[in-house]
Amino acid sequence: MLRSHPQTSKRLLPRTHKHHNVISLRKSSITLLVASLLMILPSLVVGFNFRSSSLRAIHQHRHRHIHQVTAFVSTMKRNNPSSTNNRDTKRHHGMTSKSVEDTSSASPSSPPLYLAEGLLAVHKPLTWTSNDVVAYIRGILTRDAKDRNAGGGNDNNNNNKRGRGRNKKQMMKVGHGGTLDQLASGVLVLGIGKGTTQLQSYLEGDKQYVAVCELGYETTTLDAEGDVVKEMEWAHVKSVKGGSDSDSTNTSSVEGVLSKFQGKIQQVPPLYSAIRVDGKRLYEIARKGDVNSDDVEIPTREVEVYGVKACASLEEDVVRSGVVDGRKYREAVKAMKDAESEAAAKALAEGGDDKVDANDEGGETKKHDNADGSGGGDKKKKYSKKRNDKDNKKNMFSDTTVPSISADNCTLELPQFALEVQCGGGTYIRSLVRDIGYELDTVATMTGLVRTKQGPFVLEDALRREDWNAEKIYAAIKRV
Repeated sequence: MLRSHPQTSKRLLPRTHKHHNVISLRKSSITLLVASLLMILPSLVVGFNFRSSSLRAIHQHRHRHIHQVTAFVSTMKRNNPSSTNNRDTKRHHGMTSKSVEDTSSASPSSPPLYLAEGLLAVHKPLTWTSNDVVAYIRGILTRDAKDRNAGGGNDNNNNNKRGRGRNKKQMMKVGHGGTLDQLASGVLVLGIGKGTTQLQSYLEGDKQYVAVCELGYETTTLDAEGDVVKEMEWAHVKSVKGGSDSDSTNTSSVEGVLSKFQGKIQQVPPLYSAIRVDGKRLYEIARKGDVNSDDVEIPTREVEVYGVKACASLEEDVVRSGVVDGRKYREAVKAMKDAESEAAAKALAEGGDDKVDANDEGGETKKHDNADGSGGGDKKKKYSKKRNDKDNKKNMFSDTTVPSISADNCTLELPQFALEVQCGGGTYIRSLVRDIGYELDTVATMTGLVRTKQGPFVLEDALRREDWNAEKIYAAIKRV
């Protein structure tokens, strides 16, 4: 009879029981997991159905909105068939509304901003600045462009704000090729449109002038506008012509010293000029008062004079252009200043401490505590465009009232004489006249100036003020 080993039975029985418990625990976990899934499954199904129904509702709403828009567009097409045709045309060419607007200016049906672009010569009248002429011509062409509904022409150029994108108005481009002073007249080259890119060559190119000069005095500005700062005897100069150019000591005639001023020469620009010294314009330094040319170190520069000739008379076309009569101009200015001083003294005697000027446009008044306007009282400022002239002061005369040489008195007698000068760019005729006076052992001032030629443009072809209209301006343009 076999007997079971007691340790074996004790060891095997607990192992079998433990295995049975593990299996039962796994079955219970699986059952619990399945039961949990069965419990949450209805919730998942309901949530999915809710989301599906929401998306379906949104889609249906969008579809109804598209349908309403389509119906509205169809109604507009029936009411305005022309717009439909334009829209269909744009869609056919693959163009958006923005692209159509961007190319509208280049469309053949849109009038061009300029009827011609290039260069022309106009006649600058006396007392006008070069910028006055540019602004006047620009105004004529801008109004013409507006009348033609061309290129966004706008009569008020101040409305041309930058940075407005496609609503920005196009600006009429006009510029000049070389400044003429207010008391000078003659040829002024203008660039219109693309022609403005060629103006630099005219600033540097050769020019011809006729200058009227007077011996015996020198002014701050070296012309008729300035105050007299030097006076010297001139009686030893006997004639305008005559004398030998080879005689370097000949000072008895103007013509006798002119050979020294031909070719490349060194020249000191006038104190009242746009030359920069230490970062400032010379005329800005001169306006500070109590400053003369001896107080400022003005650098010399090389200029070229191709030819200079002394004359005792003026040509008819030069006189017709407008030449200031230096003597009469000084007398008229002196009379006006004396009248102003007398009026100021009378006002002061009557006990008036304030000076009121009601001559401004629109009846605007300026009230100053002091006669020179330096007081600190109430002051209404009238803003004006800053000009780049040599003294930036308002001229006392207009082009019709300024004292000028008349056609029946175009013969000059000493101390007056004329110079015909052909020179390169950058030459100051005022400085040339000053230096000729020094060479004659006296002083001299330029009283009148006419530019007779600039590049290929001559005085006879310059468009005069009475002909300044859009039709004649465009007809005179040399196209580029």
